[in-house]
Amino acid sequence: MNFLESVLTFIFPPTCGICGKETENYICKACAKKIQENYMPQIITYGNIKHCYIFQYEGIIREKILQYKFKDKAYLYKMFSEFFIKNEKVCRFLKNYDIIIPVPMTKKKIAKRGYNQTELIAKEIAKNTENLEYLNNILIKQKETNIQSTLGKKERFNNVKNAYKIQNMQKIKEKNIILFDDIYTTGATCMECQKIIMQAGAKSVALLTLAKDFEK
Repeated sequence: MNFLESVLTFIFPPTCGICGKETENYICKACAKKIQENYMPQIITYGNIKHCYIFQYEGIIREKILQYKFKDKAYLYKMFSEFFIKNEKVCRFLKNYDIIIPVPMTKKKIAKRGYNQTELIAKEIAKNTENLEYLNNILIKQKETNIQSTLGKKERFNNVKNAYKIQNMQKIKEKNIILFDDIYTTGATCMECQKIIMQAGAKSVALLTLAKDFEK
């Protein structure tokens, strides 16, 4: 922790992202018990693509993710990041990769929201993982799309088709990439991004998400 971070921590001590009480790890013991039924770090495979996720997208976790994305609660990235950083299974998984890339938003959408929720978490994970380099200048969202959660499965895949592009591709050639997104529902966004990263010359691309929605 650098000097500025130390000062900010002194002025704004860590608080539980769920109940708001002061705590060391951004979630208190009581709230950690509340979310235990949703906390299920898993690594699954779709064909040759690995997907690591932390939570089922339901209950209080769903509520907090929605607040994080749409209710100006950017500070929740600290709590969410801790779940990745403190989990041994996830850390072992991350050691197999060189670069972490967040799923991007358009500049217009970032200006409206004030932040990209995937960037905040991905950057924090990289900062606390020795081998991972954080790059947010590789995958670019080049056109506005409809909100995925308002669409059916087929519409979601059509919605994100050709929505992304790659730049600075020399930085990812023959590299093992982690693509980070907040929620995996149908996989439309992740699969579209994974496809173009591989086409740009990456050695492999795995998916890392905060939650998986089992209703879709």
